[in-house]
Amino acid sequence: MDQTKSTTETPEHQIENLKTSMHYQCRVMLDFALKNGKEVDASQVSVVEHAATKANIEAIVGAYNYLAGLVKPALPGTLIMFDKSKREKSALSILGPLPIVRHFMLLSILSLLALILTSLSDQVNVASIQMSMLQGKGWSQVLRFMFLLAASSVGASFYALFEMNNYISSGTFDTKYASTYWSRFVLGLVAGILLSELFVVFIEPAQETQDSGAPLASATYLLKPILAILGGFSASLVYRILNRLISAVESIFTGSANQMIEQKKQEFDLMNQASEQKMKTASAQNLLNLKATLIKSNVPQTVLDQVDQALAQVISAAPVVNNSSTKN
Repeated sequence: MDQTKSTTETPEHQIENLKTSMHYQCRVMLDFALKNGKEVDASQVSVVEHAATKANIEAIVGAYNYLAGLVKPALPGTLIMFDKSKREKSALSILGPLPIVRHFMLLSILSLLALILTSLSDQVNVASIQMSMLQGKGWSQVLRFMFLLAASSVGASFYALFEMNNYISSGTFDTKYASTYWSRFVLGLVAGILLSELFVVFIEPAQETQDSGAPLASATYLLKPILAILGGFSASLVYRILNRLISAVESIFTGSANQMIEQKKQEFDLMNQASEQKMKTASAQNLLNLKATLIKSNVPQTVLDQVDQALAQVISAAPVVNNSSTKN
């Protein structure tokens, strides 16, 4: 009996939970619409002033559909996240409306601090920053890589915050894409190191100045940190560079392959021409033999003329024209 009773009460309990959830979302969307100066039809949202338990599901669904269309392009799920985040009593709420925004805000601050602190080290200077990954050694090399990694992190976190800000300001941020920001951040770190350490060889460095302490004397040696920041901000840039390099290497072998294919094609065309010429010669010889046979048989001249016409067409490779309708 108890089992039967619980199974009959389960759908009702689910409906009540659904009504409560949708009623809460309607209140959040209505609050957002009013704060943004939207014109609201009171008859469409009258169900919001009542408790969820006293309203029927049809009225709540109608109000939900109306409000979801009213707050567009903002998403109801995003507005719910904003509302829940406001209710949370956290010291980090000042950094952003969502946890992922706060995490990237802290990450960008730490990256900037790491960039500044590593640049203050005596091991990171004009001489060491222009070394490659195979030239430096020891703690100086570690600090140099930490400096470039911090620069890449600044660029990658800046890109993530900039992109998230666009979606948050329009209310269209979706948490299912949160993992893409983290993967894009890691790609930015890799791209920043690759761009500053490997692709810098394609840019000719300036001559070392005699007085490295003069104003802007070391500006040319900021090329690596600038490339690290650019690589962190745009990982797709490094991808396109790598893709172009791969295409350039492939073109070396593809060009040889194309030449071989073209040579084989020419040989095949020559073979076809020789075969075609051989068939022409055989056909012409057959027609000559046929004409000799017809002459011995004393056939009319019109038949011999048709044989001569066919022979001429075979020799000149002209299309065969049937003139039998004009001959008797």
